[in-house]
Amino acid sequence: MQKKLIFLALTGLLCLSLAGCGQSGSTSPEGGSSPQAEQPAEETAGEDGGRTPEEDGADTEAPQYTDNFSIDTEAVTAFAEQIQAAVAEKNLEALADLASYPLYIGFSDGGESVESREDLIALEADRIFSEELVSEIAGADPGGLAPSKAGFALSASGRPNVVFSVVDGRLAIVGINY
Repeated sequence: MQKKLIFLALTGLLCLSLAGCGQSGSTSPEGGSSPQAEQPAEETAGEDGGRTPEEDGADTEAPQYTDNFSIDTEAVTAFAEQIQAAVAEKNLEALADLASYPLYIGFSDGGESVESREDLIALEADRIFSEELVSEIAGADPGGLAPSKAGFALSASGRPNVVFSVVDGRLAIVGINY
């Protein structure tokens, strides 16, 4: 019986040792990270087919945020005001420039995923800028938005709304709901 326990304990240790061999990350005594993790975001962003900030025309000097809770109120307010201006002017191109893709649009007749800026612009402006959406966004308080894991919901009374969040270190629209 004792031999079985010793054998099982040794087998367990061997399994744990082998499982640890397959782990990625640093094996250096300093605890540094792997070389791939040290590459700047601009270098790795384009490798998977995604667009880099330079390709998007984004301001590369803009602050980089880590999550929705790391943003100062002034930045949230300024971004919400940009959304309000684009919606008030019914400027689909300006709205498309503020969005991240794929962009979820929850139309009242069903949700849709818009894959690119061009696809959003191809949608009818009248369909995006419904009377209800324009009214809700115009009546929203851009200075009173509270962060959540999902982001910030810009709306006067809840719905329709425009949801924006931190995406790749910057604020971007991630959803429009009707």
